[in-house]
Amino acid sequence: MTTLKSLVFGVFAVLLLAGCETPVEGRHFPEIGFAHQAPIALNVASVTVEKPAPSGVDGSVEHELPVTLVAVAERWAQQRIKPVGQQGTAVVRIEKAQMIEERLQKKGGIRGAFTTDQTERYRADLRVSVSIDDPTGNAQARASGHRIRTVAENATLADREKVWFQMVESLSRNVDKVLEEQIRTHMTAFLR
Repeated sequence: MTTLKSLVFGVFAVLLLAGCETPVEGRHFPEIGFAHQAPIALNVASVTVEKPAPSGVDGSVEHELPVTLVAVAERWAQQRIKPVGQQGTAVVRIEKAQMIEERLQKKGGIRGAFTTDQTERYRADLRVSVSIDDPTGNAQARASGHRIRTVAENATLADREKVWFQMVESLSRNVDKVLEEQIRTHMTAFLR
């Protein structure tokens, strides 16, 4: 009887361990950077970056992103804005940087059993401003944008991370372009 109990316990332990999830190997994504572009030289002594508070919005998935919008916006400030002056500060404010997940309704019934539905919609928002306020004057530039994508119900975590990365990359490239245009239009007195 003891042997039978040991056998049952051993089988149960093996089944329990077999059901354990194996850790997912970390995926590596390239760095989204701006060093390949010419820096924007401004007549200021320093650049500071102000980050937003963590988003408490329902459906927020920023903590799951392989590359966050805040990190990309900080990198933009470090690689694109070059202080070349003796006084004043350029303040880069990351006003909004969030990715929200919204659950979508699946089709029911027989039709639903034979279709692959889009079950999540992701919306990425990025808003960044650059301002200078010093004794010689003040100026401001601002850019914002958003991206929306849906994913199918059979999407894996790797599929979702790829979608998120593409959204962040596309959005950051667009905001970079608009910010440079805005700086060159509205901050001409500070350009060097």
